[in-house]
Amino acid sequence: MRQSMSSHQKPVQIFHSQSLFSLVVMYRMERKTFSCYDNFVSSNSVGAPTHEPRVTALSHLATLIPEALRKAQALHTNTREEIPTVHQSCDSSQSSCINNPHEWGTSDPQYCAANIPLWLKNYFEETDLDEIILIGFSKGCVVLNQIITELHALMTVESLQNKQTVNFIDKVHNMYWLDGGHAGGRNTWITSPSILKSLAAQQHISIHIHVTPYQVHDEFRPWIGKECKSFYDILRRAGAKVDYLLHFEEESPSLLWHFRILNNFI
Repeated sequence: MRQSMSSHQKPVQIFHSQSLFSLVVMYRMERKTFSCYDNFVSSNSVGAPTHEPRVTALSHLATLIPEALRKAQALHTNTREEIPTVHQSCDSSQSSCINNPHEWGTSDPQYCAANIPLWLKNYFEETDLDEIILIGFSKGCVVLNQIITELHALMTVESLQNKQTVNFIDKVHNMYWLDGGHAGGRNTWITSPSILKSLAAQQHISIHIHVTPYQVHDEFRPWIGKECKSFYDILRRAGAKVDYLLHFEEESPSLLWHFRILNNFI
């Protein structure tokens, strides 16, 4: 479990000082290689998704985020009552948790709780959020693809709408696709004009596309670059608030640049 957690420390370290950041990891790992996000979208043995217009991923996420915030608030409230001051509760080794936020995943509910940063404590005063940013990296972009597939279904089938899901969508102001890719031979990027026009119609959502040569210049997977271009072009023609940036443009495709995009897209 420690090894599994450490593989996700990088994005947590990048974002934790700037906002309330929730990291959703894959549901399962096939052959110790292929991430599968079955709790959001059906995936085969190599993690290639099947996008269907069922409003399950949106409902799941709309429930997951407030529940995670509620539990964090409960942890803060309980430990605030039990721990008088920082100096009385944290020794020198515990105080390191401010600089190592992944340590909050410890099974001890009181571990360094008094050292929760002030910006995070302020979030606990209210369990509601005014703005939500969705970020997908690499294989995780299949979750964003499923969300916009369901968004189109919500806009076209009124019976699928519910207050919680609609309120959630209204709070999404930015969506980031970071070097998306998977082992399937197609549908790395959504290219359906109807789905993308529905996304473009959400003028409160800004769409950000950040890619590297590792994905869009891969000669063994040429469809990724072609689909990415179609994704951007269709959104732009539909009037979406969308921007595109190819990082490390002059470099050869490399897994190194793929992961460095986490530092460079902000």
